[in-house]
Amino acid sequence: MMTLDIFHKGAIWRSPTLYALSLIAIMTTALPALAIDPDNPDWPCVQRKVLTLTASQIWDGPAISEQMPWRKSGEIYKLVTFLMSRRVPIEEAEKAIEKFAAAQPKDKKDEQLTLLFAGFLDQTNARRSKIIKGIEKINLRQRARAEELEKKGVALSKMEERLEAGEKGLEKKIEEAQKAYDWDARIFKERQENIPLACEIPVLIEQRAFAISQAIRAQMDN
Repeated sequence: MMTLDIFHKGAIWRSPTLYALSLIAIMTTALPALAIDPDNPDWPCVQRKVLTLTASQIWDGPAISEQMPWRKSGEIYKLVTFLMSRRVPIEEAEKAIEKFAAAQPKDKKDEQLTLLFAGFLDQTNARRSKIIKGIEKINLRQRARAEELEKKGVALSKMEERLEAGEKGLEKKIEEAQKAYDWDARIFKERQENIPLACEIPVLIEQRAFAISQAIRAQMDN
């Protein structure tokens, strides 16, 4: 009778005890991602959850506020959008910032660069917040999948026990249940493996935010 070991495809088992161990393996894969931070139980990443970056974390220039009218400048809005694209290398971003700074009147340059930073930080936080919430949703769905897999595994194990005890007519039901379980377990494992990759995205955004903020600051006179 074929029973899935999600770590060793094709293993042949008949023992309910060994089958239960496969469930433990599945849940063990999930659990570290479900309880890393007691204060944020839905956050699966080893990185600390930081929903919002503050200016002081990446900037030593003039103070900014959420009410700064950076959107009123079409030039700044367009440049913020450009800088936010992860497809734009840092070197190109730095050149664009330098070009922007050179085009500003000397007495307005620092003010305009501060507005540029305010807009960039605002959009960075908006993007990071959306990604972080998405990661938490993925983790919640994985938790639900793990619980459902456990239920299906227990049901399948019980059918195997009944078959071992001599009950007739269970072979087809077990085969169908096994196929469904195998499919769900494979999907679970694949998506669980993708969580660490997703966790790196906020980190990469933060690293880019620091580099861009330093590039903006470098163009300022004061």
